[in-house]
Amino acid sequence: MIKFFRHIRQSLIMENKTANYIKYAIGEIILVVIGILIALQINNWNEQNKENRLEAEYYCRLLEDAQQDLEQVNQFIKASEDRLAASNQAVRLLQQEQAKKVDVSKQLGLSIIAIYSDFTPNNSAFEDLKSGANLNIIKDKHIIKAINNYFNTVTGYISIIKVNANIALDTYYLDKDVFESGRIHSQMLTERFVTGMEKDVYDSMNLDYEELLSESMQYHLLNAALTYISTNARQLQLYNLIKDEVNNLIETLKPKCE
Repeated sequence: MIKFFRHIRQSLIMENKTANYIKYAIGEIILVVIGILIALQINNWNEQNKENRLEAEYYCRLLEDAQQDLEQVNQFIKASEDRLAASNQAVRLLQQEQAKKVDVSKQLGLSIIAIYSDFTPNNSAFEDLKSGANLNIIKDKHIIKAINNYFNTVTGYISIIKVNANIALDTYYLDKDVFESGRIHSQMLTERFVTGMEKDVYDSMNLDYEELLSESMQYHLLNAALTYISTNARQLQLYNLIKDEVNNLIETLKPKCE
């Protein structure tokens, strides 16, 4: 093609057709400019397509993180419900005229099990966005605002969950006499003690699993059980609030990941 235009240009010069040559030269310049503009446009189009694909990829990664958060928070909700049920059962037992140490202690232990396990939102995609120059790739700034609001709100809920967990744990470990409270009675029946103690040591404990709580200890543990109901009910409420935040974020991101 270049040889073809060069041949035309040389022919015009040799034939001394100056006016035609000037017209041709102008036309050739216009064609070159058009070619450059087309090349730039194609390059811009390719870059835009690349950014669009990267943006869509980040939307889907953010959505995947949120969906994992939903799975995680559902597990915490189930654990909170189980602890709350155990707390209520402990109160039922403690309101009886006579309460076995082993039965009450088992329910009290279940009332605080894994209570300090806090929800940790997945932020790998968002941290990746912030760490590089990719944050500007997200054109919908409403999405960035929604994600920031999500993490800030959830962080606030988590801090309250930890406060409630500390209250429950402080109450539980306030009783130093594990024999009087019956805590050792329920713990001795767990695999940790059955397998962790050597047989002669285990047998030497010689606990009475029919032993009843004293009236004063029964009243004391009733107060503790009511505290566990309060803390677990509050945690359940907070985890459900977190779930609402997760679902809102998922609904915001879903249309972007298609």
